[in-house]
Amino acid sequence: MGTQRPLRVGALALAALMLVTACATGAPMGAAHRSSPSVPHDQPESWALESEAEGGSQEEAIFTKLPTDFVPVQVSDAEFSVAMANLWLDMPLRVAASRPPLYVGRRLALASAPLSGEAWQSDLARSYGQFCERCGTPGDCLTLFEDGSRLQDDDKRSLALALAVRPALEGVNAEVRAMLNPTQMLAMLSISITVYMALLVAPVPEPVTKGAALVFSAALWGYLGYEFFDLLRAYAQLYENAPRASTFAELREIGERFGRVIGPNSVRILVIVGTAAIGETAALASRAPKLPGFAQASERVAASAGLVLLETATGAERVIVSVPEGTIRMVLAPHAVAMAARGVGAGSPAPSRGKLLPNGHRAWGSYSGFKSAMGSAGPGKEWHHIVEQTPGNVNRFGGEALQNTENVIALDKALHGKVSAFYSSVQWGITKSGLTVRQWLSLQSYEAQREFGLRAIANISKGVW
Repeated sequence: MGTQRPLRVGALALAALMLVTACATGAPMGAAHRSSPSVPHDQPESWALESEAEGGSQEEAIFTKLPTDFVPVQVSDAEFSVAMANLWLDMPLRVAASRPPLYVGRRLALASAPLSGEAWQSDLARSYGQFCERCGTPGDCLTLFEDGSRLQDDDKRSLALALAVRPALEGVNAEVRAMLNPTQMLAMLSISITVYMALLVAPVPEPVTKGAALVFSAALWGYLGYEFFDLLRAYAQLYENAPRASTFAELREIGERFGRVIGPNSVRILVIVGTAAIGETAALASRAPKLPGFAQASERVAASAGLVLLETATGAERVIVSVPEGTIRMVLAPHAVAMAARGVGAGSPAPSRGKLLPNGHRAWGSYSGFKSAMGSAGPGKEWHHIVEQTPGNVNRFGGEALQNTENVIALDKALHGKVSAFYSSVQWGITKSGLTVRQWLSLQSYEAQREFGLRAIANISKGVW
């Protein structure tokens, strides 16, 4: 993992518990590139499929480069809070109430036991202890000293990550927090995510094997789209910087920087997926369909790659992620590829993935093209054009300026209705005329319409307008 010190025994135990051995018959990466028979498709920028076998036999697994150019799913604070409450309450007691799944066969030290001896020699350790006291769990609340009396490199990474995701957990229902120990859940979550993410950002890409780690990777890919590698690059920075920190303040800044870079939505998604993955190997695969936004993530994966997200994740041989190259590849079982090929052959071609814009967003010439690629906006949500798709705007700016992933966003249905009603109303204080807001806006530039549209959403959601 790019460090001279071994990974924590606890983290290795978790990895051993959650991950299974890679398929021994799979060919190495070099073999995957020696032949490349095509699978029928008609996407303008197709995802590359190559046979992993020397002879390209139909019975061999398929090596596929997955797209990441679709927009991330948005998970609101309310959806996050409900999901976390359900995940915590549904978690088996043996996982929620104890730490054996993370430290199999080890002599455990209770988190409430006071620390003593050389563990407290450094200022960092003392500051960590004060943090645990403020959390209401004095002692080694994140179990960082269970593998020794010094904070190792991966201990610092776990602590920085815990400091990054802890604010998101503060919004979880107070009744649920009273029933379960939030600090203990934070400890399990930070260690779990640290192990998974370390596999993904390893300097030399290693195959992530079947099981929870593969489903974890695929779920993040489906949720985050083009922000998937933003997350990996941000964590790679945390992975590199945390071991160099010598104070608690430095670790806090590293964690907070990680949270700022990926943004609150990606933090919520990382925490939801990471919490669902705690426990037995099959936990995430069984819980994923119930997670907020998972159906929308599945629709976008189907539109972009012609694959079923959960079946791909659970049926794949392995996944290989390269952060420097910005690529994610999966070794798929033949039946997964056959399903995608049958969909195309049956007259249901994968939708166009649109034109890639300089700012990284995708654009289509029509709303039907956008809808075909992006699917529904999600349960209880509707697509909303920040700059409206009126005939006048289409003529002035063109379809691609309106039908793109930057201008079309998902809004809660109720909020969308209020915004539409506001645009249809006469607002003398704003327009200074008897024109409706929509009529008045149609006379403005694209930039002015976009700026007003964003302000309208913010003000209407707050009840200001």
